Amino acid sequence: IVLTVLIVLYAGIVTYAYWRTTVAVVDATLERMAETIASVIAPDISGAVDINFPQDFRDRAAGPAAGGTYYAVWDARGQLVDASAGAPVPPVSPPVGTSSRDGLREVSRLGPGNSRILVGRPLGPTYAAVRSLGLRVAVAGALVLVLSLAGGWFLAGRALDPVDRISRTAGAMVTGDLAARIPVADTDSELEQLARALNGAFDRLQGALDRQRQFTADASHEFRTPLTVLRTEFEWALRRPRSEDEYRATIVKAHKAVHRLTDIAERLLTLARTDQSTTSAGVVDLSVVAVEAIDMLRPLANERQVTLEAALEPAPVHGDKSTLAEAVANLVSNAIRYNRTAGRVSITTRVQGGEAQVVVSDTGVGISARDLPRIYDRFYRADEARNRDAGGAGLGLAIVKEVVERHGGRVGCTSDPGAGSEFTISLAAAAPTT
Repeated sequence: IVLTVLIVLYAGIVTYAYWRTTVAVVDATLERMAETIASVIAPDISGAVDINFPQDFRDRAAGPAAGGTYYAVWDARGQLVDASAGAPVPPVSPPVGTSSRDGLREVSRLGPGNSRILVGRPLGPTYAAVRSLGLRVAVAGALVLVLSLAGGWFLAGRALDPVDRISRTAGAMVTGDLAARIPVADTDSELEQLARALNGAFDRLQGALDRQRQFTADASHEFRTPLTVLRTEFEWALRRPRSEDEYRATIVKAHKAVHRLTDIAERLLTLARTDQSTTSAGVVDLSVVAVEAIDMLRPLANERQVTLEAALEPAPVHGDKSTLAEAVANLVSNAIRYNRTAGRVSITTRVQGGEAQVVVSDTGVGISARDLPRIYDRFYRADEARNRDAGGAGLGLAIVKEVVERHGGRVGCTSDPGAGSEFTISLAAAAPTT
């Protein structure tokens, strides 16, 4: 619409300017002819005028050869003295000036001895020329409009094609096709960059949903085993009367299953709280956290005949003491559980290279290179190092990783199967408190 209005305005302005220019040329031609006629008028004392036109003036300056130009001369008394043959002369002399009447353009001026000179020309040829120009401009404008619309349609289609692809992909994902991705052309436009960013977001979303499905399946599997034990034992006990020792054995097995269910539920709750919580900004000394973990887990170490060794230096960090204590306790607990009889667990805290570190090493079964990349996955257990007989649910290291990353740190592991493992928590060191 805007382009159409602009073309119409342009055509109107061009046509009007051409009309004004053409009329100005006609007026200038008529003025010169009036001056020529005035130059050959000779008035007398009585008011009459004598006109001495040069030879062939009438044929050259007036008539069809001159574009239909005509003239008329009145004397001072208002009597018509001379006029072109067939000229549309008005009955009385017109006022001085330039005017148009009945498709004629006329110039009237005073001549010698108060005579009145009128020179005119039909505007038909001028109208025709203006109409012809207007038609040509209109046709050219229409062609420009059509070409502009076609080009705009083509360019807009190419420019908006990524938007259409994004819309179709989003619609496919809404209907459940999470594998749908936006086809990305090999260009560097902003929309193509947006499409790549959205594809990356879709990949992360699908990965998160896949992990959620796997997590749900793993959690269901973990709960199913102790629940199956409970149901089997209760059904066995209720099938017929049993002896006191048999009932006691059933209760012991059920108690172990309930303990396992409680442990899994508590660890899942810890993970949920870790996922949703934010860390506080207090200063925590990792050496103090390590001491508390050692004191809490010493009975378990004594039960497993594992020696705990500590080399603790002040290692202050900014963070939440309770969640950091949970992470360190999980590492120490795993080192005890998956150790050999008469083995050792070493806990070290230190500040090194601007980082506060907790290092927990053991002399246990170790972790194979194949399992190392997945030991932080929820419910994942290595074939030997992480098994149900040891009591683990595959959530301890997942909690450690979540807590450490929430604090802006990292956790790493090196392991020698059959010789032991070493876990290192690294966090940005804080200035020691005074």
